[in-house]
Amino acid sequence: MTQISAKSGIRWGRIGLFYGIAAGWAVLVGAVLYLLGQRDLTGAGTASWVVILLALGYMPAPLVAALVVEKVDGRGFGLRRIFTRALGRQLLRMLAVTAAVVAALMATMVGLSWVAGNLLGVSGAGRLLISPADLVANIIASSGTSMNADQVATLNSQVPGLWWLLLISFGTAVLVGFTINGLFAFGEEYGWRGWLADELAPLGAIRANAIIGVMWGLWHAPLILLGYNYASYRLPGVVAMVAWAVAASFLLWRAREVTGSVLAAAVLHGAINGFAGIFGLILVETNPLIAAPLGAVGIAAIALVAALFWLFTRPVSPGDQPIAAESAGSLAESAPQLGESAA
Repeated sequence: MTQISAKSGIRWGRIGLFYGIAAGWAVLVGAVLYLLGQRDLTGAGTASWVVILLALGYMPAPLVAALVVEKVDGRGFGLRRIFTRALGRQLLRMLAVTAAVVAALMATMVGLSWVAGNLLGVSGAGRLLISPADLVANIIASSGTSMNADQVATLNSQVPGLWWLLLISFGTAVLVGFTINGLFAFGEEYGWRGWLADELAPLGAIRANAIIGVMWGLWHAPLILLGYNYASYRLPGVVAMVAWAVAASFLLWRAREVTGSVLAAAVLHGAINGFAGIFGLILVETNPLIAAPLGAVGIAAIALVAALFWLFTRPVSPGDQPIAAESAGSLAESAPQLGESAA
């Protein structure tokens, strides 16, 4: 039987089992990729089958880990509780939260990128491309193909200005957050902001999210060490990923609290993944450790939006029910305390 700390009520043994499965799975997938010669996951060098493997074989690891622990506990699976509840009102909250947070994140990342790169000239922050001609030039350069004058003219007529491009990216991000991206992100969120959040809730929001963020960030390490997200900055990239994950954990935790469903965290997570790629088109001269969306500028933007999100929202009443039935540390039990600590 797993021993529970009398002081905190945290079942560290169960958490160790959960993380051992999730992290062990991640290491195994990373090892398979390495042995198959996929040692440069820097975007352009990533094979299409690798992207599929990551979506289908990597992201579900926290979900599987949570289900295994729930099976060991014998308390029933939280999946039943999520998908058998009336979701109509929650869906409206999810749409409002996702749209507002995604808009705030994109605006803040773009604004901070312009200040850091264009105005202050911070090395690595990138230069924001505002004119359509610059955007087209960057698209051509990124494609790695040569175009004649007629092709360039056609592209110029098809590429919208920066603000239209951002608006299209916003709409697409919300759409994929509620569909394909949200589905894959649910594999992570059921574990991190679902089962694990319930277990760590008695620690309070700050300590719980710090722990979740570190665990979540390090879970990405096998891929980052292969060049994913941060290219050749592999060890520094792991550190940056942990910092990003800690900030994002507060954002996603609050999304669950204010909507009453862990599905909101999955939708928002998927939407963030959905707009991240736009910064490769609108920013040049970037360093992934510094520039948005995953570098220092992106981390600062997420931290700022998360702080405002906590400041101007309250958990739904009576709060989200725990993912694991009769969980010893549920968000529902701690919601009033968490709300007070965030105020």
